[in-house]
Amino acid sequence: MKRTAILHVLVLALALLLTACTSNGDTVERFAEAAPGSGESINIPGYEALTFKADSRLQKVYLPNPKENAAYFVMTLTLEDGEMLWTGKELYPGEAFTQIALTRSFKAGEYAAKLHYDCFSVSDNEPLNGAEVKLNLTVHETE
Repeated sequence: MKRTAILHVLVLALALLLTACTSNGDTVERFAEAAPGSGESINIPGYEALTFKADSRLQKVYLPNPKENAAYFVMTLTLEDGEMLWTGKELYPGEAFTQIALTRSFKAGEYAAKLHYDCFSVSDNEPLNGAEVKLNLTVHETE
């Protein structure tokens, strides 16, 4: 009986690991197995704009951590005036946010924003160099 219960827990845990993780409306999906490089540099994806739907807090995105990185990211999206819109959980190499839950919705228009990356070593959780990318939020009416 105890062995069966343990087996059920292990099967459930494996199923959760093989599917996307969702927390607070955020969705993380694994797009590749991590293949850390030398750890001497961190690849930070750059963006000119993110496109969002008007009047919705849940937004589809593709914010990856390249599989070659030996660092995990914690990303924060803010408006240029500093208003915090979203902070993600730890994003490990080979994973990507595919949906995020903003703190508020937007009307159609263009908004100046910043995507800040805090980076940490996968091996020992030590803080590494971070980055900040200036970008535009392009918000369209939903159809």
